[in-house]
Amino acid sequence: MLDKVKLKEIIVAVAKSSDVTVDSIKDDTKLIGPDGIFFDSIDVLELMVEIEKNFGVKIKDKDLNENKLENFSKFYDFLSQNEKK
Repeated sequence: MLDKVKLKEIIVAVAKSSDVTVDSIKDDTKLIGPDGIFFDSIDVLELMVEIEKNFGVKIKDKDLNENKLENFSKFYDFLSQNEKK
């Protein structure tokens, strides 16, 4: 099962910002865009690679859109639905 804390730890590692901590990431925390943790597709790509390595969840480019990365809760739900059972 996908671990929320581990996912938050991965987000923190990829973000490389002292402003982003496990405790600062809430369900409604925006992930991409000017008000989000990640500003560009390179960060999102790095995040996807880390998720695949840590959780075995493969995400196809066509399945990934801004709606699924809108906030932490939606992203977690999307990953949970796509993890290997």
